[in-house]
Amino acid sequence: MSISNAERWLELCERQAKLVEGLSKAFPERCEQHHLLSESWRELAEKIACENKGFCD
Repeated sequence: MSISNAERWLELCERQAKLVEGLSKAFPERCEQHHLLSESWRELAEKIACENKGFCD
């Protein structure tokens, strides 16, 4: 799958990951869930980067 605006998607995924991580300051009891959700955003970014460049690490 080719995404014409992959760079923008990568930026948005990282911003979302950081935003979710920041929620742990206000809701420390949800820290583990925030971490898992942040990891999911970063995994999505990795998939986008992989498919856009045609290779994976």
